[in-house]
Amino acid sequence: MYTNQTRRSCEIVEMFGKCVYLVLFLLNVSGFPQKNVAHEETEPQSYKLYSRADWGAKLSTDERPLKTPVPYVIIHHTAIPLACNTTEECMADMRSMQSYHQGLGWGDIGYNFCIGNDGSAYEGRGWRWIGIHAGKANSLSVGICLIGDWRVDEPPAAMLQTAKELIRDGIMRGVISPSYRLMGHGQVMSTECPGTRLLNEISTWNNYWPGQFDSSHHAHLVKEYSSIRLCECGGELLILAVAKCRHNNSAMLMLVLPVFSAIMLGVFAVPPPTLASIDPEENEVITYDFPFVSRAGWQARTPTKRAPLSVPVEYVVLHHSYTPAACSDRAGCARAMRSMQDFHMDDRGWCDVGYNFGVGGDGVAYEGRGWDTLGAHALHFNTVSLGICIIGDWTDSLPPAEQLKTVKALIEAGISQGYIKPDYKIVGHRQVRDTKCPGQALFEEIKTWPHYSKYPASPDDLVDMKLVKVAS
Repeated sequence: MYTNQTRRSCEIVEMFGKCVYLVLFLLNVSGFPQKNVAHEETEPQSYKLYSRADWGAKLSTDERPLKTPVPYVIIHHTAIPLACNTTEECMADMRSMQSYHQGLGWGDIGYNFCIGNDGSAYEGRGWRWIGIHAGKANSLSVGICLIGDWRVDEPPAAMLQTAKELIRDGIMRGVISPSYRLMGHGQVMSTECPGTRLLNEISTWNNYWPGQFDSSHHAHLVKEYSSIRLCECGGELLILAVAKCRHNNSAMLMLVLPVFSAIMLGVFAVPPPTLASIDPEENEVITYDFPFVSRAGWQARTPTKRAPLSVPVEYVVLHHSYTPAACSDRAGCARAMRSMQDFHMDDRGWCDVGYNFGVGGDGVAYEGRGWDTLGAHALHFNTVSLGICIIGDWTDSLPPAEQLKTVKALIEAGISQGYIKPDYKIVGHRQVRDTKCPGQALFEEIKTWPHYSKYPASPDDLVDMKLVKVAS
């Protein structure tokens, strides 16, 4: 809140700004020596920027103001969708990503900006609003996504140049701190994003930070910025005046010297900017390099109770659903998750869907009980394992390749986040329970996977593992 002294200071700043701007205007029209002003003043945007209206964005339901200047710029890739080469393709990708992110309950596309192969930029949440792209870094960063999979392939030069220009633009607008840290998504969260090749590229750029995300980095900005930022009620005119004479050394001195002197003498009691505060739980949205839908995304019911799972676990148990049958799109797989939850809660009397995760034929992982909640999927084995249900009946045929790929990626994510031991073992449900699950075809497939374990071979082995007590 402004005090009377602060308001008076703002009035002085505004009056001073108007005077300086008027003087500079008169100098410009009266032939004061200038350098390339006609050419430099307009400084056209060096990249094409398509607005939300241009690509047909839907209305956002999540507009929380971004407190600036932010101390981080986070670089992403999409992995999926793949690289777009035309404006039409990129706009279609923007609409697809927005729909997907809104389906996750995010309210809008997660990124602030995206860039296509031709170097065109596409406005996501823009400069004004907090994105959902990097967990706890969301409120402290601008997220820029380079559309495509940049793990192996090198992003086009035009795309990389636009990313640099966007950052420069953000600094000029006062949205990004001049001392920002540039990082890849994987330095903030457990993910391969933005891909090895792209990460290697940005590691050569100015302001790249090789360490992990540190939320305390924003604190020094108060000291850095308070000495040069003018209060909101009049400082814009001074900034405009500086911009107008930036190529005129004599005029710049006439402007800067009195302002600098006034600041040093404490004439202007300008308060430091309000920077983003850190809430440990704020926007903690885990994102992966594979499609993932949270419980809210498939409209899960609230569990009646929850028991913690001791992690990291040593085992991953793979299941098939048998029924519901295989699903091939988001709507169908969400229905399958709800169907399984209803059966487990209403017919079995369990507190929630039994599995920790489900994976659909659409290649999407669906959050069940999640990483750290005890499941109900393998009697006597729940306490030492995570249960993943591969939706469908895999008795005679194999799941689609994309479905199996996501299962493997989900397990790797569990390892990197500390929920699954790196030397984990995979078993089929039939190895710990008298059942045909996960189906003969799928069971033969997982027996070829590197972490498959022959032991336990049957539920009888659980006695030796001391997971089942022998009646005396």
